Amino acid sequence: VMATYTRCNKFFVQRGREVDAMINVGHVYSEIANKTIQNAQSKANTHRVISFDRSTSRFLVEETQHSREVRPAGRFAVRLDELWCDCGKFQKVHNPCSHVLASCLHAHHDYERYISPIYTL
Repeated sequence: VMATYTRCNKFFVQRGREVDAMINVGHVYSEIANKTIQNAQSKANTHRVISFDRSTSRFLVEETQHSREVRPAGRFAVRLDELWCDCGKFQKVHNPCSHVLASCLHAHHDYERYISPIYTL
């Protein structure tokens, strides 16, 4: 039991130092959240918002087909006011998917308000 406690304590002390270092250089979100957002942003650049209702924050986002992906391009409904996207990633990971980012860009919304606080350092 003591060995397990010692290993856990060592891990938390080390991880605490890493997080403090990240905060000191200006990071706001965890590495995982930053990587997820970067990947979604690169995908969002290839999406097109084909309809929207700014008053209700509802959008229809069309994907363009990627040469490296086999699946066909799709259309996804995004409801920012309900934290919803048809792809399901937004609800699953509580982090904006590429469709949400494309919608935010189109409507000039700050996407960071849709990042869950669990990813904050």
